[in-house]
Parts: sequence; C-alpha cells; structure tokens
Amino acid sequence: MIAQIATVALIVVASRWLFRAGGAETPRIRGNTRIYPIKWQWRAVGFMSGIFCGVLAVESLRDLSSTANWVALILLALLALSGLLLGIGSITTDESGITKNTLGHSSSLRWGDITEIKCHKKQGGAIEIRAGSRKLIADSRFIAAKFLLEEITEKSHVQPAFD
Repeated sequence: MIAQIATVALIVVASRWLFRAGGAETPRIRGNTRIYPIKWQWRAVGFMSGIFCGVLAVESLRDLSSTANWVALILLALLALSGLLLGIGSITTDESGITKNTLGHSSSLRWGDITEIKCHKKQGGAIEIRAGSRKLIADSRFIAAKFLLEEITEKSHVQPAFD
C-alpha cells in the first residue's frame, strides 16, 4: 500500500515538473538559422524511459517460449521507441521557411505558403502552422515558444488565432 502511494506521488511530482519545465527564452543562432531544440527536461525523460524500456526488452529476450513474452517484448520495444521519439527533435527556421525534425522524419513549410497559425493554449501553448492541407505543430516540448511565434508571424505575415 505504501509503495503504491509513493509511486502515485512520484508520478504526480514528475508530471508537474515536466509540464512546468522552462527552457531557454531564445533559440540558438547559427548564421541565419535559428534552432529551437526540445527542452532538456523532456529530453531527459524521453531518453531515460527509452533506455529503461530498452533494457527491459533486452532482458525479456531470455525467454520467448510463450505468446505473452512476445507481446511483452513488442510492447517494451514500442515504449522504448516512444521514449526516444519524445526526446529527439528540433525546429529550425531560416530565410526560406520552418522545418521540424524528429527521429526519422522531417517536415518543412515555406514562409510564403503559410495560410494559418493557431495557438492552442489548452494544449500547453502548442503552435499549429498550416500551409493548405499540410501542417506543422510546435508543441510545448520546444524552447522559446513565444519567440518562435513572433518569428513565424513576422516572416509569414499571417496573424495567429488563439483558442
């Protein structure tokens, strides 16, 4: 009973710490490119959970004689990959547009193609950028959201809508 209460308390404290995580207020600048990486707290949680689940997946390889063990292996491997996806990524901007890079995926929008910008306050201040049917979302994991929104508004000449 005490272990269960301690586990719930730890999850609550860790969640509050993670969702209140601050980061740099300005992006890294390299020439004409601005880089908005994921906040270090999100990286730490993503990498730690990915490594933990990866170790458990490797440990479960010892006995694959039953279907339940195979299901556990697949679930743990997916959780490890999800943890890594949570901690890896960045948004970069330059004179031509904005690009979001994640593990194995990259999506870009040119400034002139952007038709709509939405700020979702209920989703931690996520910024949704649309260019026709294509969209790019800068969620709360990335640093300097206010600076990013100002840059997107300035370079695309589109005013954001807030919900």
